[in-house]
Amino acid sequence: MLHYLWTKTASFVLILLVLAGSVTGYYVYALHQWHAAQAAVKARRLDEAQSRLDTCLIVWPRSVHVHLLAARVAWLRWDFEGAETHLKRCQKLEHGPTEAIQLEYFLMHAQAGQEDEVAPELSQYVENNSPETPIILETLAQAYLHKLRYGPAFYYLDRWTEAAPDSAEAFRWRGWVSERLNNPQGSMTDYQHALELDPDLVPVRLRLAEMFLDRNNAPEALPHLEQLSRQFPERADVMARLGQCRFAQGEAAEARPLLEAAVEQLPNDTALLITLAQLEVQENHPAKAEQWVRRALKVDPTDTDADFLLVGVLQEQGRWEEASAALEQHRKNTALLKRVAQVLQQDGERPNTDPDALSELGALFLRTNAHAGMYWLNRALALDPKHQATHKALAEYYESKGNQDKAAYHRRQLKPDSEVGPSEGSPPVPKGSAQK
Repeated sequence: MLHYLWTKTASFVLILLVLAGSVTGYYVYALHQWHAAQAAVKARRLDEAQSRLDTCLIVWPRSVHVHLLAARVAWLRWDFEGAETHLKRCQKLEHGPTEAIQLEYFLMHAQAGQEDEVAPELSQYVENNSPETPIILETLAQAYLHKLRYGPAFYYLDRWTEAAPDSAEAFRWRGWVSERLNNPQGSMTDYQHALELDPDLVPVRLRLAEMFLDRNNAPEALPHLEQLSRQFPERADVMARLGQCRFAQGEAAEARPLLEAAVEQLPNDTALLITLAQLEVQENHPAKAEQWVRRALKVDPTDTDADFLLVGVLQEQGRWEEASAALEQHRKNTALLKRVAQVLQQDGERPNTDPDALSELGALFLRTNAHAGMYWLNRALALDPKHQATHKALAEYYESKGNQDKAAYHRRQLKPDSEVGPSEGSPPVPKGSAQK
């Protein structure tokens, strides 16, 4: 009997130990998921973070810290309803809003497009040296970038680089904005520093190589392109830029197969098309060169490199009258780009309050970048809801897209025989002038 009782007791104790070990093991697993989720959020691997946090919430359904991080992941993924659900749960657990909960609400509202309303409160956290300063500055900068407000975006990016000097993303985005504020040297410096911090930033490395090529500095571009070619030998954009680099170095035989292979996948890459045209010019094939130039101008009618090359190609064929017209168009496009750069730079320094200038810019962008065009046109209408040039540009845009209802609305805002000014007959702005 004693032996039986001892055996039963030993079995029961063994079961308890196994269960305790299982619970401990699951807790350790959940703790691993929590730390991995934090790292994933920092690296912006949001899907992974969400998956790991789901596990954490099963183990710690009443953890404010877990719900706060889940809220952040939600609003970073533009899931504002999900974020608010987590934040309300936090308030219930804390019996009211805490400073951490309030901060998350402010960040969510900035992400949702209410950056002007919450910037003062968020800036106060920064002034008080909050440990959340980097995410605050990043969120405000990205919110302004989303609306193409480069001036305030640059301000917050500048502060972000100071608060987090080891953040490659901060320097990457400040470089991106510097390009749009017509500061290529500052942009290149930031891109180079971003690569020092994170050599795996492929888009930054490629863009830096392109900027060296734009400056006719093939020797500086080459190491970046050779590294990218080793990593991504089949990528069309890498082949295109390496081909451009080889051509710039006088290696036409090596350049041609790279360029011709790339153009099959990138038929609308103007820099690639122009280089192919230059290659044909160099080999004394002006008619073939003209075909490539015409393709580039079809993609972007205001590309000043393409229209200037067209002048020479037409002259080579003895078509002097057409060459003269192309030269005049080149002068107009050059003046247009200068005007676009001027308005963008002025708006970056101080928001423009002239609806005519904003409407002009919006009409230019609308044909190649609908998001940017709508932004500028809506800003014009915010200043003057009856602005005729803006309504005309929007009516024409919606008609071209087959949206007759919206087109009709804007047509109704037009006065009979009204003078519409800047949007009428304006050629499109080049794609690279506003966004990459």
